[in-house]
Amino acid sequence: MKVAIVTDSLTNLTAADLQRYPNVYYGYLNVIVNDKAYAEQKEINNKKLFQMIDEGATYSTSQPAPEEFVQLYTKLLKEYDYILGLFCTNNVSGTVNSARIASTMVEGAQDKIKVIDTNTASIGVENIVLRVCQLLESGSNLSEIINVVEFYKTHGPMYLYVDDLNTLVRTGRLSKTAASIGNLLNIKPIIGLSNGKLDVFDKVRTKKRVFKWIVEKLREDVKSSGKQIVRITHVNALEGANELKQLMQEACGDQVEVHVGNEIGPVMAIHFGRGGVGACWMPDHYEI
Repeated sequence: MKVAIVTDSLTNLTAADLQRYPNVYYGYLNVIVNDKAYAEQKEINNKKLFQMIDEGATYSTSQPAPEEFVQLYTKLLKEYDYILGLFCTNNVSGTVNSARIASTMVEGAQDKIKVIDTNTASIGVENIVLRVCQLLESGSNLSEIINVVEFYKTHGPMYLYVDDLNTLVRTGRLSKTAASIGNLLNIKPIIGLSNGKLDVFDKVRTKKRVFKWIVEKLREDVKSSGKQIVRITHVNALEGANELKQLMQEACGDQVEVHVGNEIGPVMAIHFGRGGVGACWMPDHYEI
């Protein structure tokens, strides 16, 4: 059976992974700047986005409409026998709802498309997508693969820290006064995504303490469930991402496989701002 994987553009796989797995396709979210929509990854990058924001542009984001997925599904079903959709949690983006609605709009395709809310986002979805691609490559059947996805939906914590608190002011998540005090005290909120729920898990001072906090969480999961596959992303902070990778490897040795992926795309970068770093991991071994 020939299977296509459809995910959302927040996943943002590396060029090397997309080349290795040409059966992965995107539904593209949009950044709307000064009332003009740009498909992230295709029509706008972070450098261009932040340049426009610095010049005073208004901005927001939007998910793809169901019709866009209908067009993609219709095209893919001419080449593939089945479509497996793996999407960002509905708590972060409604894209999964558009993808699910579209799956009911393609005539005769209801048994050929399955859409799953992965309970995670960005690099968390990336981890799941790549594991699914590996399983397909090794000949695993769809039933087993879907069970593996269900396992990882509850075994994939993700943590990101916001370096520039003014970003949270612009997106309405923090008052100007609180941001001013936080910046003055060098406070870094650690935002976590666990079991599909997005929340502030802690607030610490300095990036060094943030990284120590994240590494300790990783060590706990290594101790409880063995080797972890880790993916790190960032917004204009490659040096920080590589620093976190080194700290993880020093702390956990061969019990972690750490990858620094692409920079977070424009839609998520709007919310986390320049300088942020995030990490997500999942157990190498799964139980189904």
